[in-house]
Amino acid sequence: MFDITSMLGNSGNGSNNVSSSFNFTDYAAIKNGSYGKLVKSYYSGTTKSIDEQKASAAKASSKTTAKKTAADTDKTGVTALKKNADELKASAEALAKDDLWKKTEGKEDTAKIASAVKDFAANYNQVIDQSSKVSSKEVSRDVQFMTQMTDTFSKVLGKIGVNVGADGKLSVDEEALKKADMNTAKTLFTGNASYGSQIADKAGNIYRDADMGSSIYGSDATTTSAVSSVYNQFI
Repeated sequence: MFDITSMLGNSGNGSNNVSSSFNFTDYAAIKNGSYGKLVKSYYSGTTKSIDEQKASAAKASSKTTAKKTAADTDKTGVTALKKNADELKASAEALAKDDLWKKTEGKEDTAKIASAVKDFAANYNQVIDQSSKVSSKEVSRDVQFMTQMTDTFSKVLGKIGVNVGADGKLSVDEEALKKADMNTAKTLFTGNASYGSQIADKAGNIYRDADMGSSIYGSDATTTSAVSSVYNQFI
């Protein structure tokens, strides 16, 4: 690799030294563009590295922003409640499927039914727990209706080993459930007016009301800019 300083020499030693130190090979390299290509090639590698660093930094910043947004939303408890309500609805609907109650050699699969009821009870209890962390009159009303409905059916639920505690939560005696009358259990969870159907409907309401609340109010319980903008047009 040539050194451009060799073309200039030591200018302080007189004109003869400059002339004698001038390298015509280097001059030719500049004239035909070789030197320019060499410089461009060298710096292109550096530029690419910088671009990659910028892209990486932007990506990391985007992830951080997304995490912060999710964390802010979770402060209200809405995200978790929506998930719990959706799972409750799904477990109630699973108990209403005909396949679950299908008999083989004249007998239901009690182990499978017991597992489905336990999932339902666990999801039901999670909704009750999480709803207490969400500030929403609509959600509170939905949960109150749900617990009142459960209280209404508490005696029948008890007959199949599903007990309602003083805190409104459900507990399942799996052995008692397996020995219970499956017709009673089926009546509880299948049909449009059944206990299970009404809980599924109410879980759907909880999900929608929680979702509506999160879109109208920010994580600090203040109205969002979109709603504020519309409101301000009329005052």
